[in-house]
Amino acid sequence: MSATAPVQVTVRVARDAAGRQAALDAWLASAPAPRAVIAEGALAALAAPDDVEVVRLAAGCPCCLGLVPLRVTLARLLRARRPRALLLLVAGDTHLPRLHAMLSAGELGALAVNPDDGGPAG
Repeated sequence: MSATAPVQVTVRVARDAAGRQAALDAWLASAPAPRAVIAEGALAALAAPDDVEVVRLAAGCPCCLGLVPLRVTLARLLRARRPRALLLLVAGDTHLPRLHAMLSAGELGALAVNPDDGGPAG
């Protein structure tokens, strides 16, 4: 992958463990490798293939309370794993437009947010 190619980001709202797993399973079916997942507030284990890194964020809105942890996590993933695709699982949809705008602005890295993202997964 070229260093300038944007990472394809999919954002999904998943309020419970079953919803997070369903969103992950659906995303895995089409996301190109290498892949990574950032899951907000996910205490239950996610069943992901060994080649998919799963990183946890503390519970709380990623664009309000978790902006610094989200920035740090993204920076580490982009440097270390260099994924082509990233799944961001969030627990609520209250600030989804704001989160999309932040991810699309380019301040967090070369990211291409899928425009149809954010529908509830559970």
